[in-house]
Amino acid sequence: MQDVLGIVGGFGGYATLDFFARVLKKFASESERSYPHIIMDNDFSMPSRTRALLTGEGYADVVAAIASSMRFLVSRGGTSVRYIVLPCGTSHYFLPDVYRLVPEAEERVVHAIRLLGRELKAKGVENVLVIAAEGALKKHLYRDCLHEYDIAVSEPCAVEYQEIRRFIEYVKADAYPVDLAERFSAFLQKYEEKNVVLGCTEFPVLMRRLMERNDAPASDVCLWRGRRFYDPLTVVIDFLYANMA
Repeated sequence: MQDVLGIVGGFGGYATLDFFARVLKKFASESERSYPHIIMDNDFSMPSRTRALLTGEGYADVVAAIASSMRFLVSRGGTSVRYIVLPCGTSHYFLPDVYRLVPEAEERVVHAIRLLGRELKAKGVENVLVIAAEGALKKHLYRDCLHEYDIAVSEPCAVEYQEIRRFIEYVKADAYPVDLAERFSAFLQKYEEKNVVLGCTEFPVLMRRLMERNDAPASDVCLWRGRRFYDPLTVVIDFLYANMA
């Protein structure tokens, strides 16, 4: 029986769409029948993860929504998924509480941040700047997880959260202002680190749009204006290909 991939959507439509398209590209072959069986649950009523982390408002609702989606994927039509992916970095913070509700999901979830930690450690990367949604930053989600792999993490300060939020919202709205490249470059110049983790899954979409505008070749681990960018979902896709192709 063919392995099944489950995707928990509803966190950001264009980021989820981007992940799905990249999976298809990675598994590309002469026949569509070679693609993995994919089940995606896109529930756009998913409460705000950032608000839940910043204020506690709706925290239990977020956990319940993710758990409901995973329960759906695990039991869908009697077809149990082998792997579950959450194309949202911030959502990983809720996983310990989700597993209490759906313990059978834990062995199936592909943990993007831990996979990234192993990848960075293997490449000898010791210091990174993480740009992510403010909830993930305030809770030090990436810092605490990557610390387990001996990677030092720098994070934008609170005064930058509003600008980060704008970058994310541009992708969610699929609307990109003409000065976006210069604004994003000016934002990055405030930090010394040359290795940047794209901790919010809207950022890889934004990066590819910027590179396309400048006729630069877009790659999953891309170089742009003197920095190297790492996308956790690229590592996830490589893992899926190695284990499902």
